[in-house]
Amino acid sequence: MDVFRGPTVKRVLWVGVAIATLAAIYIVTFRPFVAQMGATIMSPLSARKSGVILDDAQRLLAFVPLSSDRADDSLRFVAMPSFGKRWMAVSLARNGTNALGRVAVLDRSTGIVSTRKFQMNGADFDEMMAQWDNETSGYWGELSMWTDGTPLGFERRIGKYVVSGIGNSPCHYDGLGNLAALYIGPHVAEMRDLQAPDFEKIRRSNAC
Repeated sequence: MDVFRGPTVKRVLWVGVAIATLAAIYIVTFRPFVAQMGATIMSPLSARKSGVILDDAQRLLAFVPLSSDRADDSLRFVAMPSFGKRWMAVSLARNGTNALGRVAVLDRSTGIVSTRKFQMNGADFDEMMAQWDNETSGYWGELSMWTDGTPLGFERRIGKYVVSGIGNSPCHYDGLGNLAALYIGPHVAEMRDLQAPDFEKIRRSNAC
Protein backbone atom coordinates (compact mmCIF):
# COMPACT_ATOMS: atom_id res chain seq x y z
CA MET A 1 0.00 0.00 0.00
CA ASP A 2 2.79 2.39 0.86
CA VAL A 3 4.31 1.88 -2.58
CA PHE A 4 1.30 3.43 -4.35
CA ARG A 5 0.34 6.08 -1.82
CA GLY A 6 2.90 8.66 -2.98
CA PRO A 7 2.09 8.62 -6.71
CA THR A 8 -1.67 8.50 -5.99
CA VAL A 9 -1.50 11.58 -3.79
CA LYS A 10 0.59 13.36 -6.40
CA ARG A 11 -1.91 12.54 -9.11
CA VAL A 12 -4.78 13.84 -6.98
CA LEU A 13 -2.84 17.03 -6.29
CA TRP A 14 -2.06 17.53 -9.97
CA VAL A 15 -5.71 16.97 -10.90
CA GLY A 16 -6.75 19.48 -8.25
CA VAL A 17 -4.27 22.04 -9.53
CA ALA A 18 -5.46 21.51 -13.12
CA ILE A 19 -9.12 21.95 -12.14
CA ALA A 20 -8.34 25.08 -10.14
CA THR A 21 -6.35 26.50 -13.06
CA LEU A 22 -9.18 25.85 -15.53
CA ALA A 23 -11.69 27.39 -13.13
CA ALA A 24 -9.52 30.50 -12.80
CA ILE A 25 -9.20 30.80 -16.57
CA TYR A 26 -12.97 30.46 -16.93
CA ILE A 27 -13.69 33.11 -14.29
CA VAL A 28 -11.15 35.59 -15.65
CA THR A 29 -11.74 35.20 -19.38
CA PHE A 30 -14.70 33.09 -20.45
CA ARG A 31 -17.42 34.17 -18.00
CA PRO A 32 -17.12 37.90 -18.78
CA PHE A 33 -17.19 37.04 -22.49
CA VAL A 34 -20.40 35.01 -22.02
CA ALA A 35 -22.00 37.90 -20.16
CA GLN A 36 -20.94 40.46 -22.76
CA MET A 37 -22.55 38.48 -25.58
CA GLY A 38 -26.05 39.37 -24.34
CA ALA A 39 -25.33 42.81 -22.91
CA THR A 40 -26.85 46.07 -24.10
CA ILE A 41 -24.18 48.04 -25.96
CA MET A 42 -23.96 51.50 -27.51
CA SER A 43 -23.92 50.43 -31.16
CA PRO A 44 -26.19 48.92 -33.81
CA LEU A 45 -26.52 45.15 -34.17
CA SER A 46 -24.36 45.29 -37.29
CA ALA A 47 -21.37 46.25 -35.13
CA ARG A 48 -21.49 42.94 -33.30
CA LYS A 49 -19.45 39.89 -34.26
CA SER A 50 -21.20 37.87 -36.94
CA GLY A 51 -22.68 34.49 -36.07
CA VAL A 52 -25.50 32.16 -37.07
CA ILE A 53 -28.08 33.79 -34.77
CA LEU A 54 -27.05 37.33 -35.66
CA ASP A 55 -26.95 36.54 -39.39
CA ASP A 56 -30.50 35.10 -39.25
CA ALA A 57 -31.64 38.16 -37.30
CA GLN A 58 -30.14 40.60 -39.79
CA ARG A 59 -31.71 38.82 -42.75
CA LEU A 60 -35.18 39.10 -41.26
CA LEU A 61 -34.69 42.68 -40.04
CA ALA A 62 -33.89 43.67 -43.63
CA PHE A 63 -37.62 43.21 -44.38
CA VAL A 64 -38.63 45.92 -41.89
CA PRO A 65 -36.62 49.07 -42.57
CA LEU A 66 -37.60 52.14 -40.60
CA SER A 67 -39.83 54.62 -42.39
CA SER A 68 -36.93 57.06 -42.17
CA ASP A 69 -33.24 56.70 -41.37
CA ARG A 70 -33.71 59.78 -39.23
CA ALA A 71 -36.37 58.22 -37.02
CA ASP A 72 -34.98 59.38 -33.68
CA ASP A 73 -37.46 57.52 -31.46
CA SER A 74 -37.68 54.02 -32.81
CA LEU A 75 -37.23 50.32 -32.20
CA ARG A 76 -36.38 47.39 -34.45
CA PHE A 77 -36.36 43.88 -33.08
CA VAL A 78 -36.49 40.28 -34.21
CA ALA A 79 -37.66 37.23 -32.27
CA MET A 80 -36.74 33.70 -33.35
CA PRO A 81 -38.36 31.03 -31.11
CA SER A 82 -36.18 27.91 -31.29
CA PHE A 83 -39.15 25.56 -31.54
CA GLY A 84 -41.61 28.02 -33.05
CA LYS A 85 -43.28 27.66 -36.44
CA ARG A 86 -42.52 31.28 -37.30
CA TRP A 87 -40.05 34.07 -36.63
CA MET A 88 -41.02 37.74 -36.50
CA ALA A 89 -39.30 41.07 -37.06
CA VAL A 90 -40.77 44.47 -36.25
CA SER A 91 -39.83 48.10 -36.78
CA LEU A 92 -41.70 50.81 -34.93
CA ALA A 93 -41.14 54.57 -34.96
CA ARG A 94 -42.88 57.59 -33.45
CA ASN A 95 -44.58 59.70 -36.10
CA GLY A 96 -46.45 62.64 -34.66
CA THR A 97 -49.35 61.49 -32.50
CA ASN A 98 -48.96 57.87 -33.57
CA ALA A 99 -46.27 55.25 -34.15
CA LEU A 100 -45.92 53.55 -37.51
CA GLY A 101 -44.83 49.95 -37.67
CA ARG A 102 -43.86 47.19 -40.07
CA VAL A 103 -43.84 43.49 -39.38
CA ALA A 104 -42.25 40.59 -41.25
CA VAL A 105 -43.24 37.00 -40.47
CA LEU A 106 -41.15 34.06 -41.64
CA ASP A 107 -42.99 30.77 -42.07
CA ARG A 108 -40.24 28.31 -41.16
CA SER A 109 -41.91 25.40 -42.97
CA THR A 110 -41.99 27.19 -46.35
CA GLY A 111 -39.31 29.86 -45.99
CA ILE A 112 -41.83 32.48 -47.14
CA VAL A 113 -41.70 35.94 -45.54
CA SER A 114 -44.89 38.02 -45.45
CA THR A 115 -44.86 41.73 -44.55
CA ARG A 116 -47.45 44.32 -43.63
CA LYS A 117 -47.79 47.69 -41.91
CA PHE A 118 -49.61 48.62 -38.72
CA GLN A 119 -50.18 51.65 -36.51
CA MET A 120 -49.98 52.12 -32.74
CA ASN A 121 -51.34 54.83 -30.51
CA GLY A 122 -48.55 57.24 -29.56
CA ALA A 123 -49.26 56.99 -25.82
CA ASP A 124 -48.99 53.18 -25.98
CA PHE A 125 -45.74 53.48 -27.89
CA ASP A 126 -44.30 55.86 -25.30
CA GLU A 127 -45.35 53.55 -22.48
CA MET A 128 -43.81 50.51 -24.16
CA MET A 129 -40.57 52.34 -24.91
CA ALA A 130 -40.27 53.58 -21.32
CA GLN A 131 -40.51 50.00 -20.04
CA TRP A 132 -38.21 48.67 -22.79
CA ASP A 133 -35.56 51.28 -21.99
CA ASN A 134 -35.85 50.57 -18.28
CA GLU A 135 -35.25 46.84 -18.89
CA THR A 136 -32.33 47.26 -21.29
CA SER A 137 -30.48 50.28 -19.90
CA GLY A 138 -27.31 49.22 -18.14
CA TYR A 139 -27.94 45.51 -18.75
CA TRP A 140 -24.53 43.81 -18.52
CA GLY A 141 -25.60 40.33 -19.57
CA GLU A 142 -25.48 37.10 -17.60
CA LEU A 143 -22.94 34.43 -16.77
CA SER A 144 -25.24 31.60 -17.83
CA MET A 145 -25.44 30.07 -21.29
CA TRP A 146 -28.86 29.06 -22.61
CA THR A 147 -28.98 26.45 -25.37
CA ASP A 148 -32.54 27.07 -26.56
CA GLY A 149 -35.38 29.49 -25.92
CA THR A 150 -36.26 32.56 -27.95
CA PRO A 151 -33.29 34.50 -29.31
CA LEU A 152 -34.25 38.15 -29.55
CA GLY A 153 -32.22 40.97 -31.03
CA PHE A 154 -33.02 44.68 -30.98
CA GLU A 155 -31.84 48.13 -31.99
CA ARG A 156 -33.22 51.12 -30.12
CA ARG A 157 -32.67 54.63 -31.44
CA ILE A 158 -33.06 57.56 -29.04
CA GLY A 159 -32.05 60.83 -30.64
CA LYS A 160 -28.54 60.39 -32.01
CA TYR A 161 -27.86 57.33 -29.85
CA VAL A 162 -28.34 53.71 -30.90
CA VAL A 163 -28.20 50.82 -28.45
CA SER A 164 -28.61 47.14 -29.19
CA GLY A 165 -28.70 43.71 -27.62
CA ILE A 166 -29.17 40.11 -28.65
CA GLY A 167 -29.59 36.96 -26.60
CA ASN A 168 -31.97 34.26 -25.44
CA SER A 169 -31.91 34.56 -21.65
CA PRO A 170 -35.35 33.82 -20.17
CA CYS A 171 -34.33 36.13 -17.32
CA HIS A 172 -34.09 39.17 -19.62
CA TYR A 173 -35.00 38.70 -23.27
CA ASP A 174 -38.23 36.83 -22.53
CA GLY A 175 -39.33 39.98 -20.68
CA LEU A 176 -38.76 42.05 -23.82
CA GLY A 177 -40.74 39.53 -25.85
CA ASN A 178 -43.54 39.74 -23.33
CA LEU A 179 -43.61 43.53 -23.68
CA ALA A 180 -43.92 43.13 -27.45
CA ALA A 181 -46.77 40.66 -26.98
CA LEU A 182 -48.57 43.02 -24.61
CA TYR A 183 -48.27 46.22 -26.65
CA ILE A 184 -47.93 45.05 -30.25
CA GLY A 185 -50.01 41.87 -29.93
CA PRO A 186 -53.32 43.76 -30.31
CA HIS A 187 -52.11 44.97 -33.73
CA VAL A 188 -50.02 41.97 -34.82
CA ALA A 189 -51.47 38.62 -33.73
CA GLU A 190 -48.18 36.79 -34.30
CA MET A 191 -46.56 38.77 -31.48
CA ARG A 192 -48.69 36.81 -29.02
CA ASP A 193 -46.31 33.89 -29.61
CA LEU A 194 -43.91 35.79 -27.34
CA GLN A 195 -46.20 35.94 -24.32
CA ALA A 196 -44.39 35.04 -21.09
CA PRO A 197 -46.99 35.50 -18.35
CA ASP A 198 -44.71 33.85 -15.76
CA PHE A 199 -41.73 36.09 -16.56
CA GLU A 200 -41.62 37.90 -13.21
CA LYS A 201 -41.85 34.59 -11.37
CA ILE A 202 -39.02 33.15 -13.45
CA ARG A 203 -36.88 36.26 -12.97
CA ARG A 204 -37.20 35.91 -9.20
CA SER A 205 -36.36 32.19 -9.28
CA ASN A 206 -32.97 30.56 -8.62
CA ALA A 207 -32.55 30.07 -12.38
CA CYS A 208 -31.93 33.82 -12.67
